[in-house]
Amino acid sequence: AVATFIYIKVVISDGMPSLSELENPKLNLATEIYSSDGVLLDHFYIERRVDLPFDSIPKNFIKALIATEDKNFYKHWGVHVSRIFQAAIKNLIAGHTKEGASTITMQLARNLYLTKETSLSRKIREAFTAIQIERNYTKNQILQLYSNTVYFGRGAYGVGVAAQVFFGKNPTELTLSECATLVALLKSPAGYDPFINPDKAIQRRDVVLNLMLNQNVITPAEFISAL
Repeated sequence: AVATFIYIKVVISDGMPSLSELENPKLNLATEIYSSDGVLLDHFYIERRVDLPFDSIPKNFIKALIATEDKNFYKHWGVHVSRIFQAAIKNLIAGHTKEGASTITMQLARNLYLTKETSLSRKIREAFTAIQIERNYTKNQILQLYSNTVYFGRGAYGVGVAAQVFFGKNPTELTLSECATLVALLKSPAGYDPFINPDKAIQRRDVVLNLMLNQNVITPAEFISAL
């Protein structure tokens, strides 16, 4: 028990973001160039990303995101303990990492502050960073940060850019079906790319819509229309 405590303490102290980093995350936003009459001419960027306020993020995207990635998002404090144990048991039985247990907040922690390495130490840092994020931000602020930073493929970071890249629309114009398609991409941006794998993209989109229906965030009529 003592050895475990020391290990966790060392892991937490090594590579964790500071309080100032948590309060002021670095976002690589695209610079937008407009003409004098307000027409968007070009972007300059390292990561193509535009920061949307929460009210400009489609409600159906938020519903699809929570239903698919973290249905208990509004109930936990950054880490879903029972989900972690369930995933650990399944991974132990499978003999390899078959299922993750990251909440939306843990995914945000990884995207903003941590590396993509697969290790126990990174998972511990991810969990404790998620708890700190929940202490510093409201749930809606966390959803806003996540929606503006997550990668959808094709160089698109954030739902604002993804709406343009995949559908040629402003995010507020996205349909339920299109929102579900974007959330579907998060599992595997390359594997579910609708330009390359349209059938797989539709199948994954339908999984997202089914999850939304089963959790009563859309009606049967909306589900059928979206299909």
